[in-house]
Amino acid sequence: MKITLPLLILTLFFSRVAIAQNDTLPFQISKSKKLSDDRLKRKKEGYYITGLPRFAYDPIQGFGVGIDAEIYNNGTKDDPFFGYTPYRQRYKVSVWAAENGKIAAKASVDIPYVFNTKWRFRSSFSFADNPNKLYFGMGEAFMAPFDEAPFNGGSPFYGDYLDELRVIRPGSPIGLPGGLRDEDPNEVYSDRRLHYLQYRKYALDMVLERTFLNGDLRVLGVLGFTHLRYTPYDFQTLEDARDLDGNDISATSGVTQISQDHYASVQHDPDSYWRRRNIMGYGGGLSIKVKAGIIYDTRDFEPDPFKGVLLEYGMGATDQVIGSDFSYMRHMVQAQGFLPLFSWGSENLKSTIAARAAFSVIHGQDIFFREIFDVWSASQGRIGLLGGEDNLRGYKKFRFGAPVYGFGSLEWRTQLLQTTIFDQDWIISAVPFADAGRVWDELGNVGLSGFRYNGGMGLRIHWNQSTIIRLDYAVSAEDRQFFLVFGQLF
Repeated sequence: MKITLPLLILTLFFSRVAIAQNDTLPFQISKSKKLSDDRLKRKKEGYYITGLPRFAYDPIQGFGVGIDAEIYNNGTKDDPFFGYTPYRQRYKVSVWAAENGKIAAKASVDIPYVFNTKWRFRSSFSFADNPNKLYFGMGEAFMAPFDEAPFNGGSPFYGDYLDELRVIRPGSPIGLPGGLRDEDPNEVYSDRRLHYLQYRKYALDMVLERTFLNGDLRVLGVLGFTHLRYTPYDFQTLEDARDLDGNDISATSGVTQISQDHYASVQHDPDSYWRRRNIMGYGGGLSIKVKAGIIYDTRDFEPDPFKGVLLEYGMGATDQVIGSDFSYMRHMVQAQGFLPLFSWGSENLKSTIAARAAFSVIHGQDIFFREIFDVWSASQGRIGLLGGEDNLRGYKKFRFGAPVYGFGSLEWRTQLLQTTIFDQDWIISAVPFADAGRVWDELGNVGLSGFRYNGGMGLRIHWNQSTIIRLDYAVSAEDRQFFLVFGQLF
């Protein structure tokens, strides 16, 4: 008893000291959320700006220029949340214009632990005007290479296939409904824009989120508005067609892929994919969505994790009852894992394996075709599928689409250099990666075969920890693509 009592007193004393040290927080936060000593040492205090001219490249839009401005407030080291959040507030504005005609703008705000509570508020408004929206068709049949899928081309490589589409051909009437212009067999057409359409988008999302289980569990609700208008290139004059001798000429655009799919549906073609899968929205429309999600998240640093896991379920629903032009529901599950491998060098540089796997399904009476190619992630927001900078990077954006998706990525993120220039913290990382994905027409078809794959090499430039500049070069069986974008893939 003489030994036990002093030990008990000491235990209670040190426990009380530990509790007092944590009392500076208004509520408990999981230790997994606390920044490492190295991150805390390099974390800036107060407000700072990471704005810079934006030079981007996308294989469809070409080179783009613009401005990205991010205003951060990290608070001070005395702020009890300083060691538990990447920032206290972030305000972001970006404008961008690309050589092939796309213009876009976006403004967003993100405030974790609003007024030192367990609530988080996020909102974003975006605008885009894009003459190069891609649509390759829908369904498992379009998973085939270009030389085997139901296209007009004969090469498995996108560049060769696109060159073939430029060459003029005789008109091939598809039997459009009365009063609509159809191809004339006595005229010639080019399919250079077979898979392209023009669109204009306005979108607003408002997100309210609350944490549970010391911050490891998050529940959120979203109200989203999206208004889109689409215009196909049918019968427009093209300046980049070719004659049979290979000379550049002007020609009339043939009926595009999306028009073929739409008209087959409205004419009750029994083989119409759109009709059988309740797809609509050929000219665009208004989508008002209510979204909700639940996230289990033990990652150590949200913008650029080294360790931890993220598991999430998200759903989005819309209906004419709330003023939407459509009626459907989407479900998505996602798992992410981050496994530290080693640290090295005098600057304690780190290496980690990052993995992601996701699955999504959409169903409903009136499904907006655009939603086949966009999923909403509770943790990441919009993810464009399947192909492009968001996933399956070796394939053209929106290359594959169907009501059911499965996709994943594996990255080896290794820091190579850390330095400070003009009081700004910089880290350079090398990132070899691999992606996989495929689509299915229905849940009963889901299996492990038939996936499309690509590999690649990336570079990451970390600016003051929270701003990530991502450069990726990906190689697949039908394409080679380079991307310069902002933010980690996941």
